[in-house]
Amino acid sequence: MVKEVCVLPTFERGSVDLGEIAKFRYQGDLEKEVGGRLSKEDAVGMLEWMLAVRAFEQMIVALKDGRVKPYEGFAFTGATHLSIGQEAVAVGTMAALRPDDYITSTHRGHGHAIAKGGYAILAMSAKELAAFLGEPYRGEPREELLPRALDMHLFQTMAELLGREDGYCRGRGGGMHIADFNVNHLGANAIVGGSLGIATGAGLAVQKLGQDRVVVCLFGDGAANNGIFHESLNFAVMDQLPHGLPVIYLIENNQYGMTGQQRGEVTGIDHLARRGAAYNRENMHAEVVNGMDVLCVWDAVKRAGELCRTKKGPVLLECLTYRYMGHSLSDQRVKYRTTEEEQAWRSCDAIETYERRLIEAGLVSGDETAALREKVEASIQKALERAARSPEPDPATITEGLFADSTSDDISAELRTPKLLRPMRQYRRDSQGQIMYRHAVCEALGEEMERDRRVVLFGEDVADYGGAFQVTVGLLESFGRERVFNTAISEAAVVGVAAGASMCGLRPVGEIMYIDFMPLAMDQVANQAAKTRYMFGGKAKVPMVVRTTVGGGRGYAGQHSQSLEAMLTQVPGLKVVAPSTPYDAKGLVKSAIRDDNPVIFIEHQLLYTQKGVVPEEEYTVPLGVAAVRREGKDITIVAYLKMADVAVEAAELLAAEGIEAEVVDPRTLIPLDVDTIARSVAKTGRLLVVCQAPKTGCFGEHIAYRAQEIAFSSLKCPAKIVAAYDVPPPMAQTLELEHLPNPEKVAREAKAMVG
Repeated sequence: MVKEVCVLPTFERGSVDLGEIAKFRYQGDLEKEVGGRLSKEDAVGMLEWMLAVRAFEQMIVALKDGRVKPYEGFAFTGATHLSIGQEAVAVGTMAALRPDDYITSTHRGHGHAIAKGGYAILAMSAKELAAFLGEPYRGEPREELLPRALDMHLFQTMAELLGREDGYCRGRGGGMHIADFNVNHLGANAIVGGSLGIATGAGLAVQKLGQDRVVVCLFGDGAANNGIFHESLNFAVMDQLPHGLPVIYLIENNQYGMTGQQRGEVTGIDHLARRGAAYNRENMHAEVVNGMDVLCVWDAVKRAGELCRTKKGPVLLECLTYRYMGHSLSDQRVKYRTTEEEQAWRSCDAIETYERRLIEAGLVSGDETAALREKVEASIQKALERAARSPEPDPATITEGLFADSTSDDISAELRTPKLLRPMRQYRRDSQGQIMYRHAVCEALGEEMERDRRVVLFGEDVADYGGAFQVTVGLLESFGRERVFNTAISEAAVVGVAAGASMCGLRPVGEIMYIDFMPLAMDQVANQAAKTRYMFGGKAKVPMVVRTTVGGGRGYAGQHSQSLEAMLTQVPGLKVVAPSTPYDAKGLVKSAIRDDNPVIFIEHQLLYTQKGVVPEEEYTVPLGVAAVRREGKDITIVAYLKMADVAVEAAELLAAEGIEAEVVDPRTLIPLDVDTIARSVAKTGRLLVVCQAPKTGCFGEHIAYRAQEIAFSSLKCPAKIVAAYDVPPPMAQTLELEHLPNPEKVAREAKAMVG
């Protein structure tokens, strides 16, 4: 399929007009806002929530230095990244959002969590408040339930900070990883910039699902220098999307990354908002905002939200603010910043300035604000007392929440794709009912996309070209660019967007062309997609698939031929699939897409043209169930992907010499079907594992260990591994052939073991 855009050479002399980026646009008046866009209750509420955020974090300081102890022997552990001084950004942002809008947050995100949850609770009906409290609704008036719900919110936030079971994430995340999926808070993130891909994916889901929502991605100035920042913003503005994604990228510029100063030290610009000019023709509507004024932030986010809701997003906002404390409480900030600087910022303190404006406008009196402070501090104290005495997680539950045990096997008819743009390509079977491996994968992708309109496919070159190995040929013609589209060469964005989109209702399939490129995306793979469910207390589903390939045997050398699957199996929270036959490839693709967990689906390049019997009728292959490729009684050979074929060929060589080898193909590495392997070892008494990766640290070592752990008494000799050399894959054919396991090497080792 030829691309719609024809790019022709134009070399006319001129210049590129970057336009202007506004600074400090809002000059509103509080008195005029009240009665207009704000009620008196709204205006005073902003002060109350800023006070709550500061009181919460001041309590952390008191806990850390021991001035406050809820009971004798209490010890506070955990991170202490505070946002004291930055309250206007958190409260102004959340006050401008609707309750069902999404946010992502940072390791300095207590204020984001408190304000997001608080404003969402204020918008709840009586019935919703009862549900939030975990109680049946018995007709109680909303006025009775609301204070209890707000207390519960502060308690659950405090309980998470203290690592308690009743915390929002059951104590699994702590202060740096608070999330509340009930109010579309997709989580705080301890990786600088880690949530940028997730927020972009959430925006993709909002757009594809036709929802009237926006996503606010809050991150610090340090993250604006990170690779995922650039990859995500570029993804969000791609011309091929129907319109830009509805994401507000909000830089909470508190002037310091850790100790590195944004202005005058680690960047070459005065305002990070200027970077909006790099991404689209509208400069991403970039704007510099007074982040010490809650009304300025509120106005900017409100206007940005309207742009996103009217399909004119995304938007980049830079809110200038200041953190009064160091990076953490162990950071002596006086070592790298002056007293003069700190005093200047404190002179425009967000809370004190706004409190004065409320009093001057006649909306509250000094006595009333004093009473408000007392009320807020009492509520924080109450939350602390309750949280400190609430139960800690039971060690017996340590593995709970890692994987979802659900799938999308049973879905409603409304989720089917209503109509294809063109009938899907039919792969004709030969006389034996066989098709190629790559066609089996494509057939599975197409069937699942037709079955479930939430399945989208994206990655480098997957659309018009059909992927580097022609696996996705024809899918664009059937489903269009709404469902099948190319991305930039941005591996981290591909995975991060898939994670965020899956958390918000899509079932994305992202492609990373070679597993060698996976290290470019490992933060998004290992710290985001894999950890999201467990870290947030088992309350998220991340139904995403990342397809990738391993190689060897094609002369592609050290950066296109590696077998890095062990790097992925080491990460708790991922399922890793490695099919060796066309039948298994199709059935496992379907199971992977339907699974409610992140799945890494590994395909071997040398298998793409291999043929096998693939039924035309519907079927799936379950994850975590091995296949016995050949029966035998003398030795068990375990191998996966292309090495399963090598093992079968080796078994034939051995059979010619009277040795019957049983070949077990795990099919999925995580979960690993250890029981099938152990049963085979119990029968044969010997175990040989074949792996294309370098021997040191390969997944074959884990297979051998687990088999020996379970079936040690059956073994007649130690388990052995045939693997590649401990070198990067070489290009020269003589070296590559020596590098990789082959049937002769496997048979030779097996014969030595049988004796």
